[in-house]
Amino acid sequence: MNFNDEVILITGATSGIGQGIAKKLLELGAKVIVNYSHNEENANKTKEMFKKYNDKVLFIKADVSKEDDVKEMFEIIKEKFGQLDGLVNNAAYDKINSIESLTSEEFRKELDVNLVGRWMCIKYAIDLLKDSKIPRIVNIASRLASRPVGDSVAYCTAEAATVMLSKCCALELTPKYNIKVNTVSPSLTLTPLARQSYTDEEIKATAQKNPSKRLGEVKDTVNAVLFLLSEEADYINGENLNVNGGILLV
Repeated sequence: MNFNDEVILITGATSGIGQGIAKKLLELGAKVIVNYSHNEENANKTKEMFKKYNDKVLFIKADVSKEDDVKEMFEIIKEKFGQLDGLVNNAAYDKINSIESLTSEEFRKELDVNLVGRWMCIKYAIDLLKDSKIPRIVNIASRLASRPVGDSVAYCTAEAATVMLSKCCALELTPKYNIKVNTVSPSLTLTPLARQSYTDEEIKATAQKNPSKRLGEVKDTVNAVLFLLSEEADYINGENLNVNGGILLV
């Protein structure tokens, strides 16, 4: 796949899957906008990691749940590059809470980042994407869009809604602007955050439940996203691609 001179925005891209997508796109010749919300330490580490791509990478600090931040981000992209070929909505937020202990403020926060934020990024990306030859949007959701778990009602709800968001946007934006919109839903992936959140024993036990006998790696989701961003995926639209080794089968 060749992404030479394409301009692609990845939200939440200074760690884990988002960082992996950005890295691979830069290696394949794309110009990449790396968005992050607040973690300056991760941003600085990512800047160091990508320093050889200084002329092709732009870091923008913006909270995708705040409309003013989102609008400003796209104004910066337009001024810097004058084009946008792909949007990867990867930014996400999750906090474990039972239904009874979850506050309305916390519920809204998860919806604001994981759903409203994705919609706002799509809305403000359209003006640039519609002029691209192969405009693409990929929303990163979760296996929990398809299978609920306890103590995650807000997150599961937002991820399921993200799948429908992609379908609605595909239905509306493809006839108008040829913008293809899809979802990628990974299962538990071995990111630095996951390794901090689970013990080795928990990771091993979870892997054994999967038909593939392992957990997801960042590259698994990266490869799926890159395919959907590419010309090769031109006839795939409004779909939810589960990247999970088959865990939804059991």
